[in-house]
Amino acid sequence: MSKSFDFLPHVKSREATKLLPWVMAIMVYLSALAATGSLLLHSGFDDWANSLQGRVTVQIIGEDRDLIHLQALEIKEVLRKTPGIRSVRIIPDDEITALLEPWLGVGNITDDLPIPMMLDVETDVDSYVNLEALEAKVKQVTDTVYLDDHARWLSHFYTLAYTIEYTALGILIMILLASISIVIFGTKSSMAEHKNIIEIMHLMGAHDQMIAQAYQKRFMQYGLKGGFYGLIIALLTVYGLLNLVQNIAGGLVEMPSLPYLKLSILLIFPFIFAALAMMTARITVLRELGRMV
Repeated sequence: MSKSFDFLPHVKSREATKLLPWVMAIMVYLSALAATGSLLLHSGFDDWANSLQGRVTVQIIGEDRDLIHLQALEIKEVLRKTPGIRSVRIIPDDEITALLEPWLGVGNITDDLPIPMMLDVETDVDSYVNLEALEAKVKQVTDTVYLDDHARWLSHFYTLAYTIEYTALGILIMILLASISIVIFGTKSSMAEHKNIIEIMHLMGAHDQMIAQAYQKRFMQYGLKGGFYGLIIALLTVYGLLNLVQNIAGGLVEMPSLPYLKLSILLIFPFIFAALAMMTARITVLRELGRMV
């Protein structure tokens, strides 16, 4: 007997596995969305964190606008002479207003609003700046000055990022386990549906490996077909959501750039699920045939 044959019917009325390609499509769709969300968040977190690392924000508060402006100029000169400081810039009022308008509303920022003076300080990458010593130095100018190197905020930021990434990884693992369970159930159902045919094939001299090969080939096709459908729908969903979010965010939140190179890993998802379905079907068939002997 030939080492390769396909005795499984191709009619669409097969009840055991006719919905399996659509189930695999849903699994690939969910997996692609989880992976895309994780990659986008990771890329955005890296961009935002890198923009804050090596920077210190100096804030001077007070009711007398002219006084805190003079204090800002004096503090700027002190910082410029400090070793390890690359650049110091007083943030203009229009930039501060632009940052506050999305939260307070356009036209609500009046002259009587106590807006602090802010300085953006960039430190050398290779230099260590003692924030406590630097704050004590600038407080000689005024006691109403505060420094923030965003370290505490970045710590919480990274904790959130890692939590989301591990959650996405857990979701992917659960989807893979669910896919394996579905393939096992579908394989057993198909074998029960074609039990008489399998027995006849055994009588004709077909070995277990031959029968398993027929099933693994069929389930690999299910995985590829459903996987590509799911991937296409997932890419269309991501594209639509990103356009929607960018239109809504419109200057309020800077969207992270798409990591196209990393997103290309999604192209192998259909092949991963096809290989998973193939191996699961093969193992299930061989175990069931061993019990039938």
